[in-house]
Amino acid sequence: MKFLPGEELVTVQFNANLSHPVELHFHHKIIQAWVNALGQSKTNILMVPLLICLFASLLATPVVLMAIFSNNSLRQETRYLLLANTLVNDLIYSVLNTFIDILNAAGVGMPRIVCETLLYVLTVAYCNGILTVTAMVVDTYVAVGWPLHYPSLLSQSRTLKVILCIWIVSAVAPSVIYLLTLATQQNPLSTLSICILPIIFMFSVLRLPLLKIYYSFTVIYFLICLVLISSSYIMLYYKTKTSGIWSGNSRARQTFVIHSMLLFFYFFPLLVLVAGGALQELDLISYVTGLWINMSMANMLMMLPKAVSPYVYALRYREVTKTIQSLSLLRHIRRVNPTE
Repeated sequence: MKFLPGEELVTVQFNANLSHPVELHFHHKIIQAWVNALGQSKTNILMVPLLICLFASLLATPVVLMAIFSNNSLRQETRYLLLANTLVNDLIYSVLNTFIDILNAAGVGMPRIVCETLLYVLTVAYCNGILTVTAMVVDTYVAVGWPLHYPSLLSQSRTLKVILCIWIVSAVAPSVIYLLTLATQQNPLSTLSICILPIIFMFSVLRLPLLKIYYSFTVIYFLICLVLISSSYIMLYYKTKTSGIWSGNSRARQTFVIHSMLLFFYFFPLLVLVAGGALQELDLISYVTGLWINMSMANMLMMLPKAVSPYVYALRYREVTKTIQSLSLLRHIRRVNPTE
């Protein structure tokens, strides 16, 4: 297989157990199409926004997490525990996504089972982030709708149980796909130098059932989150519209706009990926177009809220801002008076 000058040859070690010529030819054709797409589309340029988003996330997320966990009162509140869970998921996703993309860009091969495990953890982290953001919207509605009963309805212990349930629900669909993939593959140690989800689906003997599970659970997750978020915001508006907090350029209106933009960047890329995958399955778009859709969503739009959200929440939540300032002040005092 020939590439244009300057393009790297990306190799894939095929499964030695594939003895059927038609099956082997199909797998070779799929891999060759993806390799050609990766070589011809110059997607390495998308590494720039990916690395910028990762740097921004690494710069702010640990600081916000430290502010939450170092303050006893913040650790008791539901909204801050949910925020911490969101930031942890975003950080896991950002680091893993960047790591996988760097290996893909460098053409560094990895065992198939390692690739599948990384993609599994990546998917769980992304689903967990979406469900946690949804839970934050519901928490806001409960806090405003039942302010007197809110402390008893969502105590710290119940919040931790909710977070545990979110982790379990987030792992259901990825675990089903991951276990089915492991159970049906013949050579898990075969080397793949392109670690992307479509390749894993293509190599599975249960390709069509896995795709149905993937798309079905994606739509179910999206609809559940959409219904919960929409109904919470609608009921929240009707409960507070007479209070005047939505008039003018109020803080409530600003918060709603900011949260809506973050939610858009959480959900929109997922819908685009699903739509792009479906169009590619129907041969309505080329592999180059599918690769650009996949890489653009994963490297830019899916990373953007993870880079921006720690700064937004640190500025919007006064308690977090004050804690960060107090930690900075304490560190400055210790530098000035190292003997104390």
